[in-house]
Amino acid sequence: MTQIVFYRTAPLKLEKTLISLLEKSYEGNHNSLILFENKENCSKINELLWTYDEDSFLAHTFENDSICNSINIPIHLSTKFDNKYKANLLFLVDGFIPSEIKSFERVIIIIDVNDNILMQKYKNYYHEIKSNFEDIIFYKFNDDGKWSKENFMR
Repeated sequence: MTQIVFYRTAPLKLEKTLISLLEKSYEGNHNSLILFENKENCSKINELLWTYDEDSFLAHTFENDSICNSINIPIHLSTKFDNKYKANLLFLVDGFIPSEIKSFERVIIIIDVNDNILMQKYKNYYHEIKSNFEDIIFYKFNDDGKWSKENFMR
């Protein structure tokens, strides 16, 4: 059954949170699909994954990059809902609402605490889907710099 995890980040920490979670998914041998509503946001994260650390990067494909079946590239960025990458993790960060999520092991939704429009959009989405999923978790970034479980969608 699909687990849904909502993260409410500290102000301006969405990208840092996304990178941290992608690093963990990479270490756990997961394939991740990051879906974007906005192509500019997709391009921004594409660039960030190559440059966020001068000593490393997160290998990924972007939009319509061709995929070589003999090489496993574990992170895929797109504005189109198509899981040809066989991702088991789905990340949503800028308002994309997928038509189907049951084929994913986990759906991770990251929301910047200052983005009230995005918060409302995902709150509406949560209320639409909550009766169909039992395993929904909420993490809120606290003032002490730690994540705590707290349902902020009420």
